[in-house]
Amino acid sequence: MIESLFPRPVVTLEATEEMWSGPLLPEEEACLSPRAVLKRRREFTAGRVCARAALEKLGVRDFPLRAAPDRMPLWPPGIVGSLSHCGDRCGVAVAREGAIVGLGLDVERARPLEDRVVALVCSETERARIASLSDLPAGLAAMAVFCAKESAYKCHYPLARTFLDFHDVEITLEPGSGTFTATILKARNQEGCAVPPRVGVLRGRFAWSGDHIWAGVTLTAPELQPGP
Repeated sequence: MIESLFPRPVVTLEATEEMWSGPLLPEEEACLSPRAVLKRRREFTAGRVCARAALEKLGVRDFPLRAAPDRMPLWPPGIVGSLSHCGDRCGVAVAREGAIVGLGLDVERARPLEDRVVALVCSETERARIASLSDLPAGLAAMAVFCAKESAYKCHYPLARTFLDFHDVEITLEPGSGTFTATILKARNQEGCAVPPRVGVLRGRFAWSGDHIWAGVTLTAPELQPGP
């Protein structure tokens, strides 16, 4: 199912049951706190084992996927990727850097968001769009918006190293085609000050799989604006 979210050059993989308790490489183990609870260890393990299996499909073998201080995965040189986990679901998307310069993947439980959370996640414009959708209940549509924003952030942050609040990104869902557009209105630097975003618009896809919703964003080289 994840493969439907990305174009063909992107390699996708969902973690199997065995991957959740698979072996970590020593460098990966060092990134995991000895005090990590079982849930955190399982999620971390599934992400790393699944990522290494996906990287093998690109010819990259036994690469330890360490974590940066901000907890972002440190992908191999020349590789762009994204991983996500939620409950008993974990997936990875990777590609060789070139025509594709950024990926974002997110998975969430497909449960309706409460009204108070919808107001935190969605702008007035987004809430109006959600209310007009006949294909999805409002609460589930809001969760799709949340998932889409998370995937957009995961694509944008590694490139720009700037932050996006929920209301800094505006999502337009197209349930009929399973696509969405993420318009980045502004970004924020380490001090929280607004800065021009490196990407104005991100495009992605979303889909349901059982009790979960997935969203994926692909950024191509022509869509990336030059850095400062």
